[in-house]
Order: sequence, then C-alpha cells, then structure tokens
Amino acid sequence: MSIHDTYLNSIGMVTNVSKTELIMFARKPIMDTVSITVNGTDIKAKPAMKILGVLFDANLGWTSHIEKVKQKARFVLLKMRYLGRYLDTLEMKKVITSHFFGLIYYASPVWLTEITTSRIWNILNVLHYKALRIVCADFKRTRSRRDLDSTVKRARPYEWMRFINVKTAVQLALMGSSGPPISKKLQGNIYRNDRTARVSIMDTSRLRIGRNSLQNRLRCA
Repeated sequence: MSIHDTYLNSIGMVTNVSKTELIMFARKPIMDTVSITVNGTDIKAKPAMKILGVLFDANLGWTSHIEKVKQKARFVLLKMRYLGRYLDTLEMKKVITSHFFGLIYYASPVWLTEITTSRIWNILNVLHYKALRIVCADFKRTRSRRDLDSTVKRARPYEWMRFINVKTAVQLALMGSSGPPISKKLQGNIYRNDRTARVSIMDTSRLRIGRNSLQNRLRCA
C-alpha cells in the first residue's frame, strides 16, 4: 500500500482515505484487528464490500448480496403487479425481463455458479415464479410452475446459470485467450465441428453442448 501511495504522489494524485476500504477473503471470519495503514490512518477489514453493485462477503458466500437483491426485487414486483392492470401478457413479459430479471441476475456470472447454496437457489426460484405469476395474472396461484414455464417460456434460475456459463466458455474459446489457467483448460476441451463450423465444449461426463443450442432453447423476449 505504501508503494502504491508513493506512486500516486509521483504522478500528482493523492489517496482518498475516506474512500479506501479493506476486505480479506477467507473461509473463516477475519478478526476485526486486521487492518492496513494509509497516510497514517488505520483501515480495518470489513465483513462485506460493495464493488460495482455486487456485495462481496468475506467468505464469498453471497448471502449479503442476495438479501439486497431480494429486497429490491420485492419492491419491483409490487410495482409490476400494479402495472399488470394496463399491459397484456406479451408487454408484461418484456417489462419483467428488462426491469426485474435484469435486476436479480445482475453480474450473475460472478456469484451464480454450480456451488451456489440451496438457500440462494430457493430464493431465486421463489422470485422467479412470483414474476411469472404476475405476467400470467395468476394472483390466486391456481397454475402450476410447469404451466407457468410453458406459457412464459422463461429460463429457470438454474437453466439461466448453465446458459451463461456455456456462453462465457464459448466466448473465451473463440477469443483464444492464453491468460488465466481456466482459459487453457477450456481450450483443451474444445473441438471444431467442420460441418457446422461451431465451437463446442467437450466433457466426458456430460452431453455435448453446441454453441447455439442453449441460446435457442432458452431464448427470452
């Protein structure tokens, strides 16, 4: 931190201590005594830190982030329910997609993964189907979840996570990135189909996934 501060001073800049925060990632909680010194001021480690709209927990459990998302999503759903009186199903689907699902899935490639806890999956599933019931005007909860999925044709949270992961993997493969180790690992599991000229991800324990297969199946308005 001292080296960084010296460099800033050399180019005519000053560290803003009031905006400097510290978080230490670990499986177990970090003691409050952990701190760094910036311009003579001690800055203690925080249990959570907000970075570009994403709330990081010190143990990367994402509990704080999903709770914030849930509060915002409930507020939006109340507004959407009132708006549903004046819009038809197709219009409501577009509004929900942009203003609701865009909210709950913000930065989802960072925090929504295969190791996401069951509690977070349950919260996302509840919010997902609440939104679908508003789209279908099913306020008395008479329709099943399968019926709602069939009508709205919106990817469920787990399907969305799989789609985003595959999309990201394909983009990394096409870029030919040689940086992070994960990129090299992906490149080792990639083959090019000469017939379709599509890049696919190969895994011996899973079915082959084409570049556009999930995108076509999970396409949303």
